[in-house]
Order: sequence, then structure tokens, then C-alpha cells
Amino acid sequence: MKNKTALIKLLLILMISAIVTVFLYILLHEFGHMIVMLSAGDRITEFSILGAHVSGEGGNYTNTSDLWMYANGTIFPLLLSYIFLLFYQKESMNMVYRIISLFFGFSPAFALIPWFVKPFVYVRGTFTAGDDTTQFLYNFSQGHSPILVSIAAALLFGISIFLVIRKRVLRNFIEEIKRTREAVKRER
Repeated sequence: MKNKTALIKLLLILMISAIVTVFLYILLHEFGHMIVMLSAGDRITEFSILGAHVSGEGGNYTNTSDLWMYANGTIFPLLLSYIFLLFYQKESMNMVYRIISLFFGFSPAFALIPWFVKPFVYVRGTFTAGDDTTQFLYNFSQGHSPILVSIAAALLFGISIFLVIRKRVLRNFIEEIKRTREAVKRER
């Protein structure tokens, strides 16, 4: 029974870590938008984590604050993940810490994928309206090449990958998988 216990424990920690990370990402994403809204003088009228939405009224937006409004939903959690990774305790042997660190280190980076792909689609004239990336591109492309957004997204994604590898987050996660596999084999 112990061999199954180690595997069940790992699977439960993986599932709970994934759920917590998604919840935390949505919270930070919407909070990123809210920071810009408040700085523009908006009064927040709605903030929903389950609906992944924040709205307000009365703000005084400039072209720059509009750009930040659309980008900060992605940038804010990404910057917090960078800070987390910089202080990551690679010597820790705590399974939960190691697993949630990988999820929290990587998930904001994957939110950059639309910021990398959509500028290429936008340049071709086929895009979906209404999402943060497209709204940003609409304003940004008035004076700049949308491809610059793809370049910036690729660089930020690269920084995430670098930090996850350099701080040994990925290595520690793989170690946890190996330890669990060995525990299951020993108990057979």
C-alpha cells in the first residue's frame, strides 16, 4: 500500500498545485489590470476571480496608460514570478514547495504565448478583437511594428526559462518525480 501512497501523494500535490497556481495567476492578472485602472483614476466597480474580470468607471486614460492597462495583466504576474524565482530556495527538500515553484515559475511565462503569436496574425490582418493582446496591438501598432511585441514576449519567455533552469526549479521537480518512482519500486 505504501507504494501507492507515494504516487497518490504526488498526484494530489500536482493537482492541488495546478489549481492553486491557476487561481493565483487569475488573481494577479486581474490585479495587474486593477493597478493601472486605479492609477488612471478609475473607481473599481467589479472584481471577479471566477469570472476573470475587473471593470471600473471614471478613469482618465492616455495612450500610454491604455497600453499598460492591456499589458499589465500579463506583466504583473510575470514580474512576481521572476521575484519568486530569484529568491527560490533550491536546497529545500519540501515536495510541495518544489512542485508549486515549478508551476508558479512557468505559468506566467506561458501567458506570453499569445503576445508572441498574435502580432504575426495581426500584421496579416486576421485577428480576434477584444482580448488584451489585440487591444494592446491596436494601440501599439499606430506608431510601432507589432513584431516588436513578439520580440519582447520571446525575450521575457527566455528570461523565465533561464530562471527556472538556473535556479534549479526544473531539476528539483524532476528529482521529486524520480524520488516518487523509486519509492514505488522499493515497495513492490
